[in-house]
Amino acid sequence: PSPSPSPIHTTSNTTPKLGRRPSATGTAKVCAHCHATSTPLWRREPATLRTLCNACGLYLQQRNKLRPQELIDADGDDESESSSEHDGTGPECSHCHTHHTSVWRRSKTGAQLCNACGVYVRLRGKDRPLSLKRNKIKPRTKH
Repeated sequence: PSPSPSPIHTTSNTTPKLGRRPSATGTAKVCAHCHATSTPLWRREPATLRTLCNACGLYLQQRNKLRPQELIDADGDDESESSSEHDGTGPECSHCHTHHTSVWRRSKTGAQLCNACGVYVRLRGKDRPLSLKRNKIKPRTKH
């Protein structure tokens, strides 16, 4: 009779791999500049590698300076406005007071503008006349 093979003993390696630590700390990300805790994309400040929210990271990338406090405060105002979306009003253009637009924009002072008012100010350097306001958004004409 042949001897039965000895059972195979396996040992599990319980030590974590180097460079990978379990995230047992449970700390949430916070923007190092504006202290936001929610953003579509987290970014890093190139010089210090501090964590930045999407808004602060893009502002720094495009203008080589940190986002001004007035814009941060204006974003804070939006959080209270977003709750008004549930009662049917939603955001409002600070110039023409419309609630419907394809894109919301910001003036240089941080005021919320509809697409039409924002583009008009950027191209002409003055406020859009209220006589140009339409109730329906006009789609682009295809040639």
